[in-house]
Amino acid sequence: MRFDYLAFVLKKILKFFMLTLILPIAVAVYYKENTSILPFIYTGIIITILYFFLRNAGRNIQNLNDIRKINCFGIVVTSWVISTVILSIPFLFFGISPIDALYEATSGITTTGSTILTHYNYPHAMHFWRALSQGIGGLGILVIFIAILPQFAVAGRQMFFAESPGPGEEMLTPRIRSTASAMYKIYFTLTLILTCLLKLTGMTWFESICTSMSTLSCGGFVVDANLFTRCTSLTLWIIVIFMIISGTNFNLLWKAYTKRNIKTLINNEEFKVYINIFLFLTAAVVICGYFYMHQPLAEIVRDSAFSVISIMTSNGFAIDSYTSWNLGAKVFLFLAMFTGASASSTSGGIKIIRWVLVFKFLKTEITRIFHPNAVINVKSNNQIVPKDVIGQVLIFMFFYFMIFIFSAIIITLLEHDAELGTLSALNAIGNIGFTPDCISTFKPVTKLLLILDMLIGRLEIIPFLVILQPEFWELKK
Repeated sequence: MRFDYLAFVLKKILKFFMLTLILPIAVAVYYKENTSILPFIYTGIIITILYFFLRNAGRNIQNLNDIRKINCFGIVVTSWVISTVILSIPFLFFGISPIDALYEATSGITTTGSTILTHYNYPHAMHFWRALSQGIGGLGILVIFIAILPQFAVAGRQMFFAESPGPGEEMLTPRIRSTASAMYKIYFTLTLILTCLLKLTGMTWFESICTSMSTLSCGGFVVDANLFTRCTSLTLWIIVIFMIISGTNFNLLWKAYTKRNIKTLINNEEFKVYINIFLFLTAAVVICGYFYMHQPLAEIVRDSAFSVISIMTSNGFAIDSYTSWNLGAKVFLFLAMFTGASASSTSGGIKIIRWVLVFKFLKTEITRIFHPNAVINVKSNNQIVPKDVIGQVLIFMFFYFMIFIFSAIIITLLEHDAELGTLSALNAIGNIGFTPDCISTFKPVTKLLLILDMLIGRLEIIPFLVILQPEFWELKK
């Protein structure tokens, strides 16, 4: 691991957060919450001190042209950990304990949306900071630097794919920096559109901005526990539509926009499976709810669609508590936790394309048993999928379920509740956010395990497997 490369990137991150602190301070000034300014000033001082210690490290580096892939993985993991710690600092000054502050920050930047808060009686600046953490983490902290910093021009491709090492890694444009910029154009445009729509349907500007950042990032933080119970049906359906969009492959969205051809999107194999799974699970939950819930059918359909897409995209928004659904609906909502949404989206979880490739791989292997001499390739969108990609998918699936099962067992033993342990582990590793209300009472070691799971899930496991290798820890100049 090259420490000078790491220090070079960390200094960029520290500068970024110094500028970012201006936003919550502006919110505090606007709402005349003067005491809310100090936490962010103190955070700025701490960041300045950290930058001072790193000021001479990596100063001779002008670009990252010769960076190795192992260094990219190391930079990605370290950057996310450092960013999480920085985001947790302001929470400490609002009376939140260090572990709880770290949990809230991790949940924000990994867009998990599971909150440690037991009430929402906090200043606007803190709620904005929570929403902003999800906005930053939505497409990835390093994608920001690839988009805006010239030093990442050559190394950008490795950094970009190290942060999201899954299938579907095609570029939007020939230059990776332009790709990152295109993704953020989509991201910010959709956020702006949703903000205006939410305002028009009854939310305040502050609620609209924070909810939009949470929706498009597939985050799930809200500024008020009763926010969605106060919303109109139109507002909830708008959020459903934008949750579907946020779980769609951003590559496809950009291509459909630039080509002015919606068929680019609807003919894509992963998108079709994504929509079909959403419709199937929604219909199943509606049927289960219709016979057991005393609500008008229109409300059951709305709430079912909202809950299903919220879980599939790992958004974590909830109109009602998960426990309020009947057993049949719970089963289908539980299945939604394993599907995920599209690759190259802001969603977490396994991702639809991985399931598609796994089932196609199993089908080809079964076919080979009956036709041993046949040449059969796994294809996606009429293109042959390389064997190394299939291998990476299988490795990902194996470790995903292994980490989930291990975490579920440990949490069950710590909290003495098997259902709680299973749901908490699955929500953390999948960045789903549908966690129980009692999470604030968890033991500190349980919270730390969930923090680790959220980071592993957000970075899609591979970078963390890399840092477990002895070679990674060999610091080099």
